[in-house]
This record gives sequence, structure tokens and C-alpha cells, in this order.
Amino acid sequence: MIKHTLATLLALPLLTACGFTPMHSAIGAERFGDVAIEVSEGADIGDKEAGFVVLQRLRDRIGVNNGMHILKLDPRLTRDGFGISADDVTTRYDTSLTLRYSLIEAASGKVLTSGDVKSTTTYAAPLDPYALDSVDNNALAQDAKDVADRLLLKLAGYYAAQP
Repeated sequence: MIKHTLATLLALPLLTACGFTPMHSAIGAERFGDVAIEVSEGADIGDKEAGFVVLQRLRDRIGVNNGMHILKLDPRLTRDGFGISADDVTTRYDTSLTLRYSLIEAASGKVLTSGDVKSTTTYAAPLDPYALDSVDNNALAQDAKDVADRLLLKLAGYYAAQP
């Protein structure tokens, strides 16, 4: 145990000598202060609601900014039933949220990076319609939080690779 601790302590200066910088360091966090967020309207009310929840999660994490970069988001929410009972009633659902994003330089309009992130939540369908609405909303919130966190990881990776 002592040998492992000693080896770790001796290896730490070597990591800093090679230029290693943690992706979630204060330097990376400062770069998020340059990002303003825009969410598209979406095709339907589910997309709009998903976009709102993602926007709230991102604002909680990086704040409201008017920066050099614009993060454009396009959410697409789908819900599919896949468990069918003997009475021909859906018993399980998949809610999937796909978030397409583009990080754009505000001054020039140049796309710096783009891609998409996706999250899927599976849940049982209760017979009570109010309970079904509740678990559906919970699945949407879970998906939105997940894609927002995945997006921040992708952006942190992008900013970490930049000089």
C-alpha cells in the first residue's frame, strides 16, 4: 500500500512535465463563459419542451453568457412503445432525445465543431393516465440532463484540444 502511494506521488511531477491538463480544470471552465446558447423551436411540443429542459440544465452548469461562440441546439424527442400485453396495451416505452449541436464563432459564422448526442430512457407504463404522464415527464427530464452533460463533455474535449 505504501509503495503504491509513494509511486503515485513520484509520478505526479512527471504528468505536469508532459503538459497534461485536466479537461475540467479552471482553464476549461473559463472557456464556457464565451458560449451563448440558442435552441431551435423544434418540430413539435415535445421537441420544444426537451429543448427548454436542456437549456435550463446547461444554464445551471455554465450560466447565461453572451460570448464569442454560439452553441446552436436542435432537439428531437421520440417515444416508442415496445412492450405489448395480451390485451394489446403498451406496457413499456422508450423515450429518446437526440440533440444536434453546432458551436459557431459569432464574429465570422464559422462552424468550429458539430455533432450530436443521444440518450434513451426506458420505463414501465402504468395503467393510470396521470401516472403515465408523470413517468413520461420524468423520462424527458432524465434524457435532457443526460444529453446536456454529454454535450458539455464533448465541448470540454473540444476546448481542451484548442491552444
